Amino acid sequence: MIITSRPALAPLTTLGLGGYALAGITLEQPDDCARLGEALAQTGGLPCVLGGGSNLLIHDGELPVTVLRPLFGAKDAEPEILGEEEEGGARRVLFRAGAGMPMPRLLAWCAKKGLSGLEGLVGVPGRLGGAVAMNAGAYGCSTAPLLRSLSVYTPEKGLHTLSPEGWRARYRHFSLVAPCAWYMSVSAVLSLALATPEAVRGRMKENFLRKKAVQPVHERTAGCVFQNPEGESAGRLLDQAGMKGKRRGALYFSPMHANFLVHERTSGAAGRSEDALFLIGEAKRAVRERFGVELQLEVKEWPPCRC
Repeated sequence: MIITSRPALAPLTTLGLGGYALAGITLEQPDDCARLGEALAQTGGLPCVLGGGSNLLIHDGELPVTVLRPLFGAKDAEPEILGEEEEGGARRVLFRAGAGMPMPRLLAWCAKKGLSGLEGLVGVPGRLGGAVAMNAGAYGCSTAPLLRSLSVYTPEKGLHTLSPEGWRARYRHFSLVAPCAWYMSVSAVLSLALATPEAVRGRMKENFLRKKAVQPVHERTAGCVFQNPEGESAGRLLDQAGMKGKRRGALYFSPMHANFLVHERTSGAAGRSEDALFLIGEAKRAVRERFGVELQLEVKEWPPCRC
């Protein structure tokens, strides 16, 4: 466990925005969880879990939070294969991976082993814990249906393991059934279909090319800003409402895909979270007035909006 004072948060996120936390706590081994309560009592502040930072919009300024960085499995260790199961007559492989494992490295391992089910997440820059917390998915895949168990830390119960009855999942949402102030994923057991490395790599390549053709994958973004309303595309609504290319300071909605807020790298002055929040408010208003639809944020805001 490593405790730091007043860490800068912007460099820890893909959007590159945010101020400073009261403190940061980096956890590298599950055993670190035993000392986490004591460490939090020492640092103070609201505990906020940050993995790869790929879906976060963090406010500017001095923030009353302690950022928790669960880097379990973030280094060179590969996932642990636990065995197989059968589902619908097909063989599936069970494996355990740390919540801190970067998704690109996990997908590369899946391709090498010929394990299918996560190919839709190709190009996602976050970590496994964040994919679980968002129930991330694309091109027909979602993370939650692949989960078989999840080890978590909560301030109420400490480190413990949940079966699927212990969580609730829906589109871009994941929560624990048992009430808790907050939770942090430590490791996950997933079940993927057995395929060939060639087939998995082929689907990953196809999905990445599809994504690259319509999304600003090489820009500094936080992924999709808004959830898709049922039966509709948030990007299409934003485009029709005139938000594509709309700018404030160094932030703008991508001309390629209106549901991506881009932090321009070459604009000179660094972007500000207040500019991003202004554009998000304008986007919600424009879609509401044009279509009568209230868009819901997919990106997570720190501190949470109380409006």
